[in-house]
Amino acid sequence: MLLCVRERSASDSHNHSSLQRQFSHGHGQKIDDSGSGSGTRISHFLPTSRRIVQFSNSRGPGPDSRIVYIDGAFDLFHAGHVEILRLARELGDFLLVGIHTDQTISSTRGPHRPIMNLHERSLSVLACRYVDEVIIGAPWDVSKDMITTFNISLVVHGTIAENMDFMKDDLNPYAVPRAMGIYRRLESPLDITTSTIIRRIVANHEAYQVCNMVYWCYVILAGGVWFFCLVHAACSKVHNPSQINAICLLSTSY
Repeated sequence: MLLCVRERSASDSHNHSSLQRQFSHGHGQKIDDSGSGSGTRISHFLPTSRRIVQFSNSRGPGPDSRIVYIDGAFDLFHAGHVEILRLARELGDFLLVGIHTDQTISSTRGPHRPIMNLHERSLSVLACRYVDEVIIGAPWDVSKDMITTFNISLVVHGTIAENMDFMKDDLNPYAVPRAMGIYRRLESPLDITTSTIIRRIVANHEAYQVCNMVYWCYVILAGGVWFFCLVHAACSKVHNPSQINAICLLSTSY
């Protein structure tokens, strides 16, 4: 677990673009072939605190700050994420966001998730104006020790998520904050999820494939009609049966 504080010096700003590319893509990234079948890339970029904080502005919690905590995958960072983070930020003075590891997301949402690796998801969340600090590789369960360590005043979660079944389980990750009376569910402003984005991409791709297939069918049929007319015109010009057979044979071979 890595805590990232939002501080950036002016002298580091010129390295921001190249650093972002390194952090996002990693050095010598490879595909995870460990048998999970997720296909999520493993980044070998070393995310030191000095490098990571260059993506954030300068802000730290005050001694009496009301710290709000929200966690999740934040995969394919979208408008739904931004809106729930905005609501969470309005409930306190400082917003702390926990980002789960790739392994945690794969175990809860399937072997083909997440689409973006931990480093890419962390950068996306850090770029959001409502986020003050992130925990990279946050634990699935919000423990009392974690609440005490980060001085968390409120733990929140949206009503729209990929899978809300864990709320019914005995092993609820928010059991501790609920028992402490500091848990709150927020009504998500948007019903968009990462799965919604994926379905849109797949639907658009399938529509493109259908249009492409129709286009080539038209080209082939139009070309066939044109060739039939050409053969018919050629046969009508000749009266020798052997020449007609030669033309038909040529058209068949074509």
